[in-house]
Amino acid sequence: MNSLILVAAGQGSRMGAPVNKLLLKHRGHSLISYTLRHVFQSRFLEELIIVARVEEQPIFADILKGIEHHIPVRFAPGGATRTQSVKNGLSCLAKDSEKVLVHDGARPFVDGKTIDEAFAAISEAHPAVVVGIPCVDTIKEVDGELVQGTLDRSRLFRAQTPQGAFSKLLKASMEALSSEEGITDDASILEKAGVPVTVLPGKEQFFKVTTPGDWSRFTKMIEKEGLPFRIGQGYDIHRYDESRPLMLGGVEIAKTGGLLGHSDADVLLHAIMDALLGAAGLPDIGHYFPDTDPRYEGADSKKLMLEVARVLSEEGWQAGNIDSTVIAEKPKLAPHIAEMKASIAHLLAISESQVGVKATTNEKLGAVGRREGMAALASVIIYRK
Repeated sequence: MNSLILVAAGQGSRMGAPVNKLLLKHRGHSLISYTLRHVFQSRFLEELIIVARVEEQPIFADILKGIEHHIPVRFAPGGATRTQSVKNGLSCLAKDSEKVLVHDGARPFVDGKTIDEAFAAISEAHPAVVVGIPCVDTIKEVDGELVQGTLDRSRLFRAQTPQGAFSKLLKASMEALSSEEGITDDASILEKAGVPVTVLPGKEQFFKVTTPGDWSRFTKMIEKEGLPFRIGQGYDIHRYDESRPLMLGGVEIAKTGGLLGHSDADVLLHAIMDALLGAAGLPDIGHYFPDTDPRYEGADSKKLMLEVARVLSEEGWQAGNIDSTVIAEKPKLAPHIAEMKASIAHLLAISESQVGVKATTNEKLGAVGRREGMAALASVIIYRK
């Protein structure tokens, strides 16, 4: 089992706020809610332990109610120091926890992909990991106001979170700790126990909100995300292949009279997938499912759509509504539209009222009009989750 301990018990004294900084709000959402939304994007995470002051745990529980998640969440009491808080979190791990990451609640932009990469990196060869970024500024060693020397920045990294290891290893390292002197993060505990710690690439945007200046940076980054809505369009066309079944919108329309393609050639789902990816500013389906990859030969486009939905979710997007048109001279599609709408809605976890499917002919014009193939158009709106 993969576990994550989210440290949320700090006082936030450097912020100068009257409440825990994680409960400060911007655009109607608390700082911790931005962190949690990203944490829940992880595909590998199987349990979450939130370490918080006992009196604040009901507040965090209410925040969780407004955030979609499908893994168990438990609370552990905060300690007098960060190390003690992490120790409390470790004591609440499931018995079968294999890997554990520790993450700052005040790092709102660390995404699920980074969390998954950290879990995946923990191995026998790399038993402990820390996310970090290289120092780009010249680093001076000083004594008071006097410079004592210049450090070799090529060997220096700024540690971020998540940090973690095999669960038993971090627990043992914590138990072996005799003093917190020199312990500034979780990797320090592992280092002190002689455990090799591997650095994974972080990002500047993974900064920790600690001071009013950090809060200002956080709010500006939220605003820079731009409009909470995006629009995308997609198009696809396939030749007929009478020997194949005709798949449209994830529905088998006929046993024969299908379309030629590397996958099942569901022209409608392909157009919708391209529209969704384009709206999010991501590459098209050819990038994710290349026709040169034998894994996708004859692939079920419903499974491809589910993967696109996962990618969108990982990027923080959700489908809003879809309008689509299938252009074909044959067969008659009107009897199948309701079933196609239901299929598409199910794949994207939206209601059927958010899906439009229309069918028209090309008035016998062009390749589609000559019954050489079938085309589909799609327009979508996606929104920030």
